[in-house]
Amino acid sequence: MNIIEEWLSEHGKLHFSLIDPDKQPPAEAGKKAEKCAKYGTNAIMVGGTTVSSREMVYETVAEIKKRVEVPVILFPNSKEFLVDNADYLFFMSLLNSSDPSYRFYEQLEGAVVVKKLGIKRIPTGYIVISTSPIPTTVEKKTNLDKIGADDIEKAVKYALYTEYTGMHCLYMDAGSNPYQPIKDEMVRAVRENISIPLIIGGGIRDGITARKKIEAGADVIVTGTAVEENIEVVGEIIKEMKKV
Repeated sequence: MNIIEEWLSEHGKLHFSLIDPDKQPPAEAGKKAEKCAKYGTNAIMVGGTTVSSREMVYETVAEIKKRVEVPVILFPNSKEFLVDNADYLFFMSLLNSSDPSYRFYEQLEGAVVVKKLGIKRIPTGYIVISTSPIPTTVEKKTNLDKIGADDIEKAVKYALYTEYTGMHCLYMDAGSNPYQPIKDEMVRAVRENISIPLIIGGGIRDGITARKKIEAGADVIVTGTAVEENIEVVGEIIKEMKKV
């Protein structure tokens, strides 16, 4: 049983709050994390597509850990921003990028850094679903093999690849502030085809949407934009998730 499965066994469905170090000073990030923890979030993720300073990541994690007892998980966009004061690391491969740097090379170079720092790893298959007419930041940056909002068959193929190559979980993301979240039908189809934990993020801005994703088969909901713009929504989302 991997760590995500252990948490699911202990807590039931999970909620992770995503904090981008570039969006606020470290002290403010710590305050946000504390609020999320009080609402009942199960972990704080730290990272983002545009992170540009390792020192900022380190200081952000440090401030968060001063204020919360829930695990802190790195969500890195590069090996350059790995730090040793987080509890866990999503060791991710962006599977539907056409750029080998995001699928393999960055991870290859980062593996030695991860070993040196002693970070606990969560091997993760990461796929980005294109749900917006205008590409999100991650879509622009990573040269995606596009998976459209209704391209369920393609999403299932990537999901099966994730499980069959031994990754511990699948993280499906609609990106930062997308037009709409990943559709329930896609979540349901992926859930029916894999047995590893399924993480869903991107565009989940209210409790009803989060509950529908859980009902469709998500094991973990990630909230990012709401933490930045309207943190009280995190409480609403967690409250609705617990109804399932």
